Amino acid sequence: MHEIQLDEVSRLQWILRDITEQKKLDTLRNDLTSMIYHDLRSPLANIVSSLDIMDSMLPSDDPALKSLLEIAMRSTIRIQRMTESLLELSMMEAGQPIGTQKTSSVLALVYEAVEAMEPLVHNKSQIVGYKLPDRLPNVSVDQDMIRRVITNLLENASKYSPQGSQIEIGAQQEGDRILVWVKDNGPGIPATEQERIFDKFTRLKTDSAPKGLGLGLAYCHLAVQAHDGKIWVESEVGAGSKFIFSLPVAAT
Repeated sequence: MHEIQLDEVSRLQWILRDITEQKKLDTLRNDLTSMIYHDLRSPLANIVSSLDIMDSMLPSDDPALKSLLEIAMRSTIRIQRMTESLLELSMMEAGQPIGTQKTSSVLALVYEAVEAMEPLVHNKSQIVGYKLPDRLPNVSVDQDMIRRVITNLLENASKYSPQGSQIEIGAQQEGDRILVWVKDNGPGIPATEQERIFDKFTRLKTDSAPKGLGLGLAYCHLAVQAHDGKIWVESEVGAGSKFIFSLPVAAT
């Protein structure tokens, strides 16, 4: 609604839009998300178990077979992580409370996330640089969710950064908040896109952008928000991007 002038008389103009098709599309996406998760969860667990058994059965003196098995295991675990994110994304969008929160060390979650992403970073000959203090106050979080947030940010940083470049991860205390950030050496994000990239199914429209569904940053946004935190990006085109999120310090 806005005011317009007709024959020197102020009038109110109303614009109505039919969003029926948009709502149908949103429902279809939500149904698809639920179907993907529930249909993939059980067979993925079976694959992981089978790969673990195969790992114990393979001869230790065959590096080629071991290498192939490691690739299969890493890929399967990544799919598992994505399906878990899909479920949690749907739950958070529906307003359901997050899981069990524990008093946790941010530094421990950072190191665990980097360890999970090490094969991806290694394959691109990238280096992870740390800007971490020796100690930080604890936070009260669902450890799996926040670890997944850090993992998603690291994965994005690796994807968008060139071969052989450095990715920076850091953390610090600011008042009653802990800040965690991941900085890449990618192409940067235009100012007009910096809010939109946290929307579900949104990706940057560039020829060199990696393909995907655009769920990673949407998950990060909702997960951090569910912990009474904030997430944002600082970026310039051609100068990389720095994704930062904050979490409240746990009550002592």
